[in-house]
Amino acid sequence: MVITIPGGRVIATMHEVMVKFQENQMTLQAQTDDISLLGAPCMLIANGGTVNWSLSLGSEENLNAVSEATGIAIKR
Repeated sequence: MVITIPGGRVIATMHEVMVKFQENQMTLQAQTDDISLLGAPCMLIANGGTVNWSLSLGSEENLNAVSEATGIAIKR
């Protein structure tokens, strides 16, 4: 599933999440086992092994779309 966020897009599957930023052509990638979703303030957090980054998804709609695509529950 491709989800448009401010500045880029999130490509989410049951196995991984990839974030592609348009302006600087940077890509972040993580396995879903290393991902958590936080309900307020709509954050995608990657933390596991050598992966450690976070991203604001901009809206509850984007957060729900990532949750649906990956099967990851949202922590409220």
